[in-house]
Order: sequence, then C-alpha cells, then structure tokens
Amino acid sequence: MASGQFFSQRFSYGLHALAYVATKPAGELTTLPELAEWLLTIWPSASDTYLSNVVQRLARGRLLRSHRGISGGYSLGRSAEKITVRDIVELLEGIETAHCGLSLDDECPVMGRCTIQRKMAKLEEGFLQSLAQLTIAELSKDIRATLPKKKKTEDAPQQ
Repeated sequence: MASGQFFSQRFSYGLHALAYVATKPAGELTTLPELAEWLLTIWPSASDTYLSNVVQRLARGRLLRSHRGISGGYSLGRSAEKITVRDIVELLEGIETAHCGLSLDDECPVMGRCTIQRKMAKLEEGFLQSLAQLTIAELSKDIRATLPKKKKTEDAPQQ
C-alpha cells in the first residue's frame, strides 16, 4: 500500500492548496483560478469544481481566509508555521478517535475492553501526533509556485 492511500483526494487538494498559498508574500492574495492553474501543472486532470469545494471547506474551517471584492482571493487563516498537517486531516477527513473503527457494528459492544482496539487507538494517536509536527511552512519551502507563461496572441501588441 502506498502512503498516499491513507488520505483522500480532498486532503491532497487541500494540502497542496494551503502549501501554494503559503508561498505568497504577506498581504498577497491567491485567486481560485490562479490556484487551479497551478494545480494543473501538478495534476493535468485536476478538477476546478472539486478544488473550489475543498477551498470553501478550508475557508469555513478557518485554515484559509476569504477576501471578497474585485481584487479578492484567499490568504492563510493563520501563519503557515501554525497550520499543521493534523489540522488539515481533522478538517477534511474528520477524525473520531473515540470511535472504534474495527467494529462491524455502528457501536462497539466491547469498547474500552478490547485489547486490539486499545493498541490500534494508541497507534492512531501516535500517527496523529506525528502529523501535528509537520507544518504548512515546512511543506511550502520547496514548492515552485510559478505558473506557465502565457502565450502571446497574434492580436497582442508587440513590445
């Protein structure tokens, strides 16, 4: 199993979106079309509609801040050093550590008394703690946030 299989496509879009926005200087906003264009340089089949949905979730969860208006866009909801991968997982994947994911029923009949569940919960919490150590600032350091150059049209004036 590849490590990426632990996370959804929604998480991947969200993680990349936040890392891209983090590359911008303070005060500079990122528009959704710009973000979509950059994402297409990574995944040529990326969906603008799906990205928009994920960005809205990030804004509702306050990991991104939406700025309205003609020159609007998105900025980070807090500093990149204070947004962890765990924050993103909790928002986009929904983590419920008190629920037994091993039970075949909606409720576990032996919750708290099952040694397997206790050991798995301990592993899960260790995994979540490791995600809390990795920040968007660290992930965005090596991102090349350059967009492809626009092609000149024949009607455009030459300079």
